[in-house]
Amino acid sequence: MIEKIKKLLFTSYDPSYEFLAFYRIFFSLFLLWMGISNANWVSHIPNSAMQPPISILSFTDFVPPAWFFTGCYYSMYLCLLLILIGFKPRIFAISYVVIYLVTSNYAFSFGKIDHTFVYSLPIIVMAFSPWNTTFSFFPEPQKETDVLSKSWPMFLLSMFLGFGIFTAGLAKILGGWLNTDMQSTQVFFYQYRYGVGWHDLMSDVFDKINSQFFWEFLDYSTVLFESIFILAFLKPRFFRLMIWITLFFHLNVLLMFNIAFTYAIGFYALFIPSQLLPPGFKVEIKIFLQSIFQPKHKGWGIVFVIIYLLLVIFFDCNAVNFIFSKFFDLFGFFYASPLIILGGAFLFGTYLLVRSLRKDV
Repeated sequence: MIEKIKKLLFTSYDPSYEFLAFYRIFFSLFLLWMGISNANWVSHIPNSAMQPPISILSFTDFVPPAWFFTGCYYSMYLCLLLILIGFKPRIFAISYVVIYLVTSNYAFSFGKIDHTFVYSLPIIVMAFSPWNTTFSFFPEPQKETDVLSKSWPMFLLSMFLGFGIFTAGLAKILGGWLNTDMQSTQVFFYQYRYGVGWHDLMSDVFDKINSQFFWEFLDYSTVLFESIFILAFLKPRFFRLMIWITLFFHLNVLLMFNIAFTYAIGFYALFIPSQLLPPGFKVEIKIFLQSIFQPKHKGWGIVFVIIYLLLVIFFDCNAVNFIFSKFFDLFGFFYASPLIILGGAFLFGTYLLVRSLRKDV
């Protein structure tokens, strides 16, 4: 079994250089759109209140001043922008994650521990893939070892994602979700609807469902779906099917609980089977990106980074986030963004699933 996994590590995925470069651009823009949290509020909390869990800060109660967190905030933007234009993306991906871990550890030392950091993992793992050989102002040469480094980062991330979702299923099993005397999904639904007050979208519809079988079915199907994810990484095709089911799951969580998991889309996009996309569409994307990311125009790339960073520093304007926010505001609906993103991702996944049934993935 171990030998099989070792072999799968280097043979499971074979993305093109173009797709890897596209993902570098896409994921950088995605993280810019999600935005970066400024943790300078931590500096106003007394040292005595700092009680971090087991982490890199477990051996200190020192809280840095505000300028430290502000510097980290701007540095993370700089890292993402340099990754976007293809300037030393491996170095700045590592820098981004290190800064993110430090600031997040401080932020998590005073209360809620967020798990959104899981969806930032691709930037550090994919930094060791050949994702900067094209569509870059500073392209790197292709190497013979690229055959191996194309696969193992994606395989490793599929293991991380599968294990992460499996732990959610395991927690539900230990928490009694398989107990037929209680419908856990319904309990959580009532907590969010009547306790938190989230009752938009299809909340009214689900509130009228009193079928014990329905709610118990949701309990068991959720546990089953999350539990078998631990094995999905062994078969890329099965793993992609599980991601499609996950998109359906996220969409229903949004409709029922009004909880949006849009930050997960950046992670899932890595596993798009690009070979299933229409050739004409891929050619258009390639021509478009090549027309922008030309090494002879690297100076314009640096100018772009400087201007973008100045907008963040002096006007607190994250341009990518601003543009997308204004776009979704046009719909005049609070849930327009997650509905369009999750719904669109699910429909796109369905389209690829149908195409995969017609040809070998």
